Amino acid sequence: MFSKTAAWYDALYSFKDYQQESNSIIERLKIEHPHAKTILDIGCGTAEHDQYLSKIYRLDGLDINPDFVEIASKKNPTCQYFCADMIDFNLEKTYDVVLCLFSSIGYVKTIDNLISTLRCFKHHMNPEGIILVEPWLTPKTWNPEGNVYLLTGETEAGKICRMNISKTRGKLSILTFHYLIGTNSGIEYVTEHHELGLFTIEEMQDAFRQAGLSVTYDPDGLTGRGLYVARGE
Repeated sequence: MFSKTAAWYDALYSFKDYQQESNSIIERLKIEHPHAKTILDIGCGTAEHDQYLSKIYRLDGLDINPDFVEIASKKNPTCQYFCADMIDFNLEKTYDVVLCLFSSIGYVKTIDNLISTLRCFKHHMNPEGIILVEPWLTPKTWNPEGNVYLLTGETEAGKICRMNISKTRGKLSILTFHYLIGTNSGIEYVTEHHELGLFTIEEMQDAFRQAGLSVTYDPDGLTGRGLYVARGE
């Protein structure tokens, strides 16, 4: 994921208000788990949320992309970051809060993988802990046909433009990103292929239960994509 463009990720997603989202998480945790002290941020990406969350909580992060792990580690030197697949990992430690934000859960693709992932989350959660998962789009809310998507970004190193026309294949959303990256060295064209599973709300809730978790669903969540809040049964 983002294996060719990790260095440009923050520029492309500069429109996201990570501070406000982090404040929303903090306020929710004050209600849901007021004594929480530790967080594991799974699918942490470049760890923009962690800059704010780590001011209050002891925080570790995990991502499958080694470039993201390197960026996150430099950005937040007081946190520890691991490179691993969220479907199957073992850090041999547990946390009060397990986070999986910005629809990263969609990359597990299948229901079986989703259940395995949630079991892994539970394995890393303290007995009184809590799991927060911000989902990818559902089959009903995923409607890409005919739409052209565009993002642009700029850093001191140069400028980047990303375009895509997304497609659907069975229960998968297919996103092929086309990039133009301009620097002093010239203009480079690269592509990245992303596949994310399309799970209904009912399928998500059932997967949590099969993983041994009780779950509630907030349809609004942090950014309008919803939020699952789970605890051990």
